[in-house]
Amino acid sequence: MISVLRSEWLKLRSVRSTYIVLALVPAIFGLVALLTMTTVNFWDATPSRRNSIILSPFTGFTSWLVGVGLAILGVVTMTSEHSTGLIRTTYTVMPLRTKVVAGKAIVLTVVAFVSGQLVEFGSFFLSRAMMGNRTIIGHTSSLADEAPAMLASGTVVVVYAILGLGLGALLRSAAGAITALVAYWYIAPLVAQKLPGEWASWATSLMLTHLPAQLTGAESFGMGPPLKLSPPAAVVVMLLYMAVALGVASLFVRRRDA
Repeated sequence: MISVLRSEWLKLRSVRSTYIVLALVPAIFGLVALLTMTTVNFWDATPSRRNSIILSPFTGFTSWLVGVGLAILGVVTMTSEHSTGLIRTTYTVMPLRTKVVAGKAIVLTVVAFVSGQLVEFGSFFLSRAMMGNRTIIGHTSSLADEAPAMLASGTVVVVYAILGLGLGALLRSAAGAITALVAYWYIAPLVAQKLPGEWASWATSLMLTHLPAQLTGAESFGMGPPLKLSPPAAVVVMLLYMAVALGVASLFVRRRDA
C-alpha cells in the first residue's frame, strides 16, 4: 500500500491543476485581508457608528471556498488519468483497482484536511491580527469559542474532496462531474428549503453545506429552516457521504474497462 500512496502522491504533485486549485488558499487569505482591512478602515473613520459595524464571521465561508476547490481537485484526480490514458498503466502496475481508489482517497484526504484547517485557522488569526483590539461585531469571540466550529468546517472539506473523487470515477468527465457538483451546491439547497413543512428541515439538515453547523450542535443556519441532526448524527451523515462516494468509485472502476 505504501507504494500506491507514494505513486498517487507523485501523480497529484505532477498535475498542474493541483497547484491551480491550491492557489485558492493564499487567494482566500487575500480576500479575508481585504474584507478585514475595509472594515477596520471604516471603523477607524466613523467612531460614531462603531456599534453598528458588522463583519460576518469567516468560519464556514472560507472552508466552503476551499472545499469547492478540493472537490474539483478530487474530480481531476480521477478524470485526468482517463483523459491522458495513464489509467491503463496504473491498472497494469496495480491490478487491484480498489487499492488504487483507496490510495487516491487517502492522499486526497490528507491534502483536503490540511487545506481546510489551514484556511480556517489561518483566516481567524489573520483577521484578528489586523483588527487588533477593535471590538467589531462578529469577531469578538475567543479562539476557544471558535475552535470547534473551525475544526468542523475544516474537516468537512475532506467530504467535498471525496465526493468529487466519486463523481469523477462515476462520470469520467471533468466537465460533467464539476457540473454535477455545482448543481448539488447551488440548486439542491434551494430545492430543499422550498419543500413543505418538516421535509424542508430534514432535507436541509442533510445538505453537506449544513453539516458543520450541526457538528457543533447548532439548531439553525442563517435564515433557513430549523436543523434536525445532533452532532453524532451529523458525523454519521458525513461518513455516509464518504462511504457512498468511495463505494461508487470502487464499483465503477472494477466493472468498467480502463
